[in-house]
Amino acid sequence: MAKYKNRKGEKGYRKNWQVGLKQWLSLIFLLAITTSSATGVIYTTHKNRYLLNELQQLEKQRNELQVEWGQLLLEQSSLVSGGRIENLAIAELGMTIPNTENVVVVSGD
Repeated sequence: MAKYKNRKGEKGYRKNWQVGLKQWLSLIFLLAITTSSATGVIYTTHKNRYLLNELQQLEKQRNELQVEWGQLLLEQSSLVSGGRIENLAIAELGMTIPNTENVVVVSGD
C-alpha cells in the first residue's frame, strides 16, 4: 500500500485499486457460472411448462377415450341382450320358436 497524506496532513495508507489478471479471470469465471445457471433455470422452466401442457392434453384425450369406452360398453350390452336378438330374428328373418316335438337333442358321445 502506498503512503499518502490526507487533507489534514495526517499520514495514512492508500489502498491499491488496481485489478490483477487473477481477479479479472475470477470475475469472468463467476459471470460465466451465473450466466450458465440462469440459462439452466430458463431451460428447465420452459421444459416444465411444455411437459405440463403435454400432460394436460393427454389427460383430456384419456377422458374423451373413457367417455367413448363407456358408450361402446352400453352399445355392446344393448346389442348382445338375448331378447333383442330373438326379436330381430323373428322380425327380419321370419324365424319362429320350434315346437318341442320338432326339437332334436344330439349327444356328444
